[in-house]
Amino acid sequence: MISLFFTMLSAATDTAQTINTSNIQNLISKYGQAFILILFVLIFYFMIIRPQNKQKVAINNMIDNLKIGDKIITKGGIIGKICEINNNEVVIELFDKSKIQILKHAIISLINDNKEKLQ
Repeated sequence: MISLFFTMLSAATDTAQTINTSNIQNLISKYGQAFILILFVLIFYFMIIRPQNKQKVAINNMIDNLKIGDKIITKGGIIGKICEINNNEVVIELFDKSKIQILKHAIISLINDNKEKLQ
């Protein structure tokens, strides 16, 4: 009698495991590829697109807030001080007091000369 009970119990659990496994396999086969695609799109957005947009906004804000006297570095590696600002162009003075005219979007960063004294 006890062996019959254990046989029925094991048959019931095997059937339940087969049903659960087949349901899971059906879900994976239906939605697995879509889930992986969505996962890759989210990873691509948060790892590449979002940081690039933040950097672009920061550079555009820096370019919009340029003022005469700022020390800058251009994309070509030229270091100079802003003498004149026109619509899309900037005149910078180099180390040897020569002046060149560049586009605003050639500026890649500002040089911060604020040197704090240690107290």
